[in-house]
Amino acid sequence: MNIPFESSTLLIAALVVAGAFVVFGISAFGAALITVPVLSHFYPLDFVLPVCVLLDVSAAIAMGTRFSRQADRQELKWMAPLCLIGAVLGVTLLVNLPRQATLAAFGSFLIFYGVYTLRRDEGARLVSRLWAPVAGFSGGLMGTLFGVGAPPYAMYLSHRFTDKAELRATLSTMVLISTGIRALVFTVGGLMLADRLLMFAILLPFALAGLWLGNRLQGRISREQLGRFISVLVLLIGTSVLIKAFA
Repeated sequence: MNIPFESSTLLIAALVVAGAFVVFGISAFGAALITVPVLSHFYPLDFVLPVCVLLDVSAAIAMGTRFSRQADRQELKWMAPLCLIGAVLGVTLLVNLPRQATLAAFGSFLIFYGVYTLRRDEGARLVSRLWAPVAGFSGGLMGTLFGVGAPPYAMYLSHRFTDKAELRATLSTMVLISTGIRALVFTVGGLMLADRLLMFAILLPFALAGLWLGNRLQGRISREQLGRFISVLVLLIGTSVLIKAFA
């Protein structure tokens, strides 16, 4: 597939990636909630997903290695194996489902997640670790099918920890594991083609710049305000993806 690299489209993509990784630097996840649906307006989804997972791997390595010592390894052991199973199923669906159906499902998921985060109760009760395999499988499936694997992990882990530092460390490390699995599955599935690697190389400096700025802004911006902004943004993006799917 020949993907055009017009300067105007690349500029938009670079700005989107930089802004998304500012969010990643502050919250430890959320970049793909912005990059994948926005870039899918300009490029095919099977082009966007490998590019974004390579960007996610780079950012997750930068952040995951920093917070890995504080991560809860028991939670990771329960989630990671099912994440791999979900990822294999997700890439199988990606290459077989009609593009319109995939976009429609993606848009619906974004709207659901946006509504969920807006209505989430910060004082919600803790849940059993038996939900960890469900979160792992869901994250792996959604990661390879939609490029957005972190929300199931965030939903689950936010109901497991009261310590924000431990939550952030475990979530960022799980994102590191998940994106690594996703990159491996995409490579084995034959989706890591030369044009994807070229786009990744072009966008990587903008992702790292956004990540650096996000890390500097962490603590200066309320996570609650940022969360509500992301939720509304995800709702709007999800609606636009649905419109694109049925246009």
